[in-house]
Amino acid sequence: MLTLDAAVQLPAHVSFAFVREQAVLLNMKTNHYYRLDEVGARFWELLRDGRSLRGAYQGILEEYQVEPAQLEQDLLELLAHLQENGLVEITPA
Repeated sequence: MLTLDAAVQLPAHVSFAFVREQAVLLNMKTNHYYRLDEVGARFWELLRDGRSLRGAYQGILEEYQVEPAQLEQDLLELLAHLQENGLVEITPA
């Protein structure tokens, strides 16, 4: 089961660019593009900057008006989607 204590790595085969408040990710193995909205882009940025999953969660919680339980659920769903598409590597806690 995926939790905020899991370790997340951004693979070398994923390229990304920030466009306005969004992020565009490219899985260079599959040549598929993915778009993240403003909050998803901020989440990616925090992970890219070396924050842990829990640290990224805390950072977003401080920056946005959101219920903690809802944010946790949303981030874990996003993370599962990113993993399914080969955009992150996750090691369970």
